Amino acid sequence: MKKLLVLLLLVPLALALVLTLPGCFGPSAEQIMKDATKADNDLVTVHFVSESTQKLPRAPLAQGKVQPQNYVQKSEGDIDLKTQNSKVKTELVSGVMVTKLQIGDKQYWQLAGNWYEVPPSVQATQPATQFLSVSQYIKSFKSIKKLGDTNVQGEACYHLQAEPDMKEFVKLPIITDLLKDSSGNQTRTVDDLAAAKIVLDFYVLKSNSFFKREDVSITIKANTDLIKQGYAEPGDNVGLDQSVTFSNFNEKIVFTTPSNVNPFPAKT
Repeated sequence: MKKLLVLLLLVPLALALVLTLPGCFGPSAEQIMKDATKADNDLVTVHFVSESTQKLPRAPLAQGKVQPQNYVQKSEGDIDLKTQNSKVKTELVSGVMVTKLQIGDKQYWQLAGNWYEVPPSVQATQPATQFLSVSQYIKSFKSIKKLGDTNVQGEACYHLQAEPDMKEFVKLPIITDLLKDSSGNQTRTVDDLAAAKIVLDFYVLKSNSFFKREDVSITIKANTDLIKQGYAEPGDNVGLDQSVTFSNFNEKIVFTTPSNVNPFPAKT
């Protein structure tokens, strides 16, 4: 009788654990990622909001003022992944907003309310769609695990976390971009990248397996450029965080060439 009573008491306890530990049940991390990668094939258009933060270890003096240690860049736009056409609003430099419109091989920038046709030598060389493709680096994951389920913008999501094998990760073009500064000059070595720590968090919609949000956290040694500017000393780490949230999946998007376009100024 006592044994039966104990079993009866354990039943509701077990049910309570099931209800309070949703991340431990359902499909595995590998299956969720497989379904999400497959769903990417059905994704044609998407809206995204991105925020990147660079966390510097030191704050130098410049013109008598202490410089900020955290630099934030926000971007927002719409992308057609099939045609590679896109319209993205971002900061060109601190406080200067630019809208970049890509239609075929033509690129237009809107600055201070005016549209300019941008020559190939000035165009942003990295397609806006490049950072959206998880499939390009999924094979380099060293580990992937499923964390607790959550909501993003009110939508139910699986939460996955992955850690890449850096020896494989550094071979990817999107990662080797970290070797260069904004002018394209190489400021880091492949060994620097291989020593970096990168953690990726993915939030996958339960309703359709689309990626709802992707977070990237990078810890890497400061490059020589930052050391020269006083933002770091040899051996210091720099933190790089990026979060991209997606919405408006497969909604119709029409990209139209601006009606009034000016020649791109020689000095901008």
